[in-house]
Amino acid sequence: MIEPGPDDFDDIQGLVYTGWNDHLHAGFVFARLGDDAPAARAWLDAIRRDGTPVARKRRSRHGRLQLALSATGLAALGVPADVIDGMPAEASAGMASRSRVLGDSDPAGWQLGGSGRRLDAVVMVYARDAETRDAEVAVHRHALLAAGATVYPDECAGPAHPREHFGFADGLSQPFLPGLHTEPRRGEARIPVGEILLGYENAYGRLPSSPVWDHIDLGHNGSFLVFRKLEQHVAVFWSWIAGHARRLAGGDAAAAAELTELIGAKLMGRWPSGASLVLTPDRDDPAYATPDRVNAFGYLQHDPDGLRCPVSSHVRRANPRDARGGSAEASEEVVGRHRIVRRGRAYGPRLAQDDALAGRDDGAERGLYFICLQSSIARGFEFIQQTWLANPGFLGLHNEPDPIVGTSNGRCHITIPAEPFRLRLTSIPTVVTHRGGDYFLLPSLSALARIAAGPRGR
Repeated sequence: MIEPGPDDFDDIQGLVYTGWNDHLHAGFVFARLGDDAPAARAWLDAIRRDGTPVARKRRSRHGRLQLALSATGLAALGVPADVIDGMPAEASAGMASRSRVLGDSDPAGWQLGGSGRRLDAVVMVYARDAETRDAEVAVHRHALLAAGATVYPDECAGPAHPREHFGFADGLSQPFLPGLHTEPRRGEARIPVGEILLGYENAYGRLPSSPVWDHIDLGHNGSFLVFRKLEQHVAVFWSWIAGHARRLAGGDAAAAAELTELIGAKLMGRWPSGASLVLTPDRDDPAYATPDRVNAFGYLQHDPDGLRCPVSSHVRRANPRDARGGSAEASEEVVGRHRIVRRGRAYGPRLAQDDALAGRDDGAERGLYFICLQSSIARGFEFIQQTWLANPGFLGLHNEPDPIVGTSNGRCHITIPAEPFRLRLTSIPTVVTHRGGDYFLLPSLSALARIAAGPRGR
């Protein structure tokens, strides 16, 4: 099976292989391109020269720059409609049109994208400090405005933190993407490179759908990017858990504190350190959160009934590993067809845990910019969201959507299996609210050059 080589790493945007975690601050500049296609192409031709590839020898010392374009953005740049039609239907239609599939709120109320706020391009800036990020964001905002674009309010993240706002280590389970490194870490599932990168064979032995212009594959060495703004209601999450813990502890404050941490871990499927409940079911043990151990487990052999890590927990739903059904090998094969690469960043100030437990919300907006990459949005992000996370009947459950990102509105419950009696927690509140986003093509640097050249470019 063909895999990327050194020349490809000069061409692939670096975000495919790294989240730029050594650059703690990120800024995302979203724009609707103007009606002057030549001006938009001139902007693209200038910015694409600063794009950061995978290859280290071509990286700037002062930051990282990535660029993605939506289907409407490609059209605004002069890419013919029949070329754009070569993209998968969900990618060309955009996220707002998929709200029923995803269970999203009305796009008219989104903060980012949605009705009347077309997102054609997103410039992604990564920097080591906030001052550099802000300066770079200002430069790109000015360049877009000069090209006739409508630029939306900045979306800024940072400083990067090892834990998301609910307090759990994030981004731990990633597939192994062949090409850059020789071997995966323990527990890191190897998948065909074509599940993430366009232009390579996927798990079905086929080339993913990709737009072709004048015999040039605009998708080759690129990927489809999903960007979602997810607001996290931290005080709602922890105060609801703390309330159940106090009730179960019967007034014992120390027991209530232990139960609060345990219930939070049961809902998430991991302890705050990232250690899996399968490996350490009774307490958080950072020894199981090291890079070579954090994913070195399966569910089928040691926890088939969810006595350690509930079947309904967030991480078990997002990646069922070997316990989707049937044999471990069959499950891993099926799950491998739905893996994504995640590159999310947290935004907003952190809320003190004491305030969260007491339900004291400071009114600040905080959450996660969910960013993922895949060669098929339908088989990747959309499948995971619809079939595993939002599905209240996941693997035989009843009225149990994902306790973290599922929309419950107080009408659903979660079952925590235990011996001799299970624990059922009712009236799960909605703790994550979708605030908008869209689907984009993350082209290779050479594809960006071809798009910038225009209809008569060769």
